[in-house]
Amino acid sequence: MAQMRDIHALFANHDRMTRTVTKLPNGIRTVTESNDPQVAKLITDHVASSRKQVETGIDPGLPIESPALRAIYARYDKIVRTVEATEKGVVVVQTSTDPQVVAALQQHAAEVTEFINDGMAAMHKAMMKNGGMMQRPPTRRQRRQTHSAPRT
Repeated sequence: MAQMRDIHALFANHDRMTRTVTKLPNGIRTVTESNDPQVAKLITDHVASSRKQVETGIDPGLPIESPALRAIYARYDKIVRTVEATEKGVVVVQTSTDPQVVAALQQHAAEVTEFINDGMAAMHKAMMKNGGMMQRPPTRRQRRQTHSAPRT
């Protein structure tokens, strides 16, 4: 719930953020910042908590997730990340030698930029695209159970 609260706060304050994305041949470099110190803290806190969540490899199944984000969870061990705090936010560089992971990183970066540009409207669009609040994508654990079930 705390993660969703922070995500909602970021969406509510999307117009107080700036973001630049540089596509690299092997990933992305993003700079996300705000002149508002509280929003800047939300950004850095969200990046830190998201990184910890991804590194568990357990997809929380949030209703705004996309196939790109689920691919990142599924292949988190193929991503090299660096995070650098700035005075107003954070610089994140994510790279991989796996072309599918690179594509997922670049797609997710574009999705986050859309969230920052369009705020809650983009969040609602993403939720509806993924079946709304009541239908969440399967978690990694659920996918693993489905694939490991005996076949008859």
